Amino acid sequence: MVIADPPALTLDSVDITDSDRYRDIGYPWAEWDLLRREAPIYWYQRPGYEPFWAITKHADIRYISSHPELFSNSQMLRLNEASKLGTAARQRVRSTNRTGGDPDDAPDFIYLDPPEHRQHRGLVARHFTPRMMKMLEDHFAEMADNYVSDFADKVVADFAERGSNSAVDLVHELSAKLPVAAICAMGGVPEEDWDQIFRWTEILVGADDPEYRLPGESPSQATERIGVEWFRYNNQLIEERKQNLGDDLLSDLLRAEVDGRPLSPAEIHGYFVLLLAAGNETTRNSISGGVKALIDHPDQMQMLVDDASLVPSAVEEILRWTSIVIQFQRTAVEDVELRGQTIRKGESVVLWYPSANRDEDVFEDPYRFDIQRDPNDHFAFGGYGEHFCLGANLARWEMRAIFHALRPILPNLELVAPPENVIAFLHVGGIKRQMVRHRPA
Repeated sequence: MVIADPPALTLDSVDITDSDRYRDIGYPWAEWDLLRREAPIYWYQRPGYEPFWAITKHADIRYISSHPELFSNSQMLRLNEASKLGTAARQRVRSTNRTGGDPDDAPDFIYLDPPEHRQHRGLVARHFTPRMMKMLEDHFAEMADNYVSDFADKVVADFAERGSNSAVDLVHELSAKLPVAAICAMGGVPEEDWDQIFRWTEILVGADDPEYRLPGESPSQATERIGVEWFRYNNQLIEERKQNLGDDLLSDLLRAEVDGRPLSPAEIHGYFVLLLAAGNETTRNSISGGVKALIDHPDQMQMLVDDASLVPSAVEEILRWTSIVIQFQRTAVEDVELRGQTIRKGESVVLWYPSANRDEDVFEDPYRFDIQRDPNDHFAFGGYGEHFCLGANLARWEMRAIFHALRPILPNLELVAPPENVIAFLHVGGIKRQMVRHRPA
């Protein structure tokens, strides 16, 4: 039987919004390649989504990210299915009913434009500076050594018990440990609650996945349930912290003032949830994807094992290679011309960061995993400008600690199966499970 070749990919057939494809196959690299080559500023109209300009080139994403006076965050932050926009609006109403305020208020500071965004971002920025990370470096290293040692023991013990049937989940048994511990400790969350914070984050980000929902529960119901539970928890923690302010993120939010006024309960809650959720979700997925990348490229793994000085550059290449944050959305506040296309006031642009991280104009041989890549001007942290990731330094230092600690055991690991992906409204390329086992000698 002759199997016909698949039809050639064209601009008309490009599909970069099929969430099932992201989950089951992976990122649409060929589609992004075509868009960068033939239509880097592309008016994307497909069923189920409101039309938007797809931005796929590194230079254009840098330009848009650097001009918040032209492209606003306050209308739509992330691309979502049209059918879910009404649900999201209703969730904002229910959230403000709990926390006070107005549904039109920004849910958290990422939705703010300058100068308000800069004011709110600065309230806790001191906790995320390189200087602060250097002070925490030894602490991160100690935690990473302990987590990796425990993980190695589990992998060896499981293989001794089950042999070729051995399978240990890298995500939950290692990747999530340090990011959750670090951001929760910085936030002033008691250690006994760290696992709960992680579970809430998983459900909040992955509510479309039935595994994260109760029987008979819809995604919106799961999100609402988590919102109520987390809100009640935060309220209790806030009341306790008010009695004993410390040197942590929550205490800083409780002390903070913007334009001479304290933050509202809604602002504190939204800010704190954002810090805790974003502080562990993206980093753990980068760690999981990084381990897979090293196992898939044994020559690069061996270089890292042999030379600890390569850890920082390896982390940067892992961040580029995995590109965990898929997209953010902006709204044009006036007519703007880019590459001969006129983006009209009120139209949406969607910035596709993984595409920028494979841009041939910026990265030599972009589909080569190279832990010595230099320069490595990737957009793993959301490009440039006002909305560059607040936790970028934290993520880097955590990943350096983990991959430094992993070096001795990496050659002893092998993948059992491809990763199980969970895609959250095309925003985070989440890895639900990555099963590994001990590599027989």
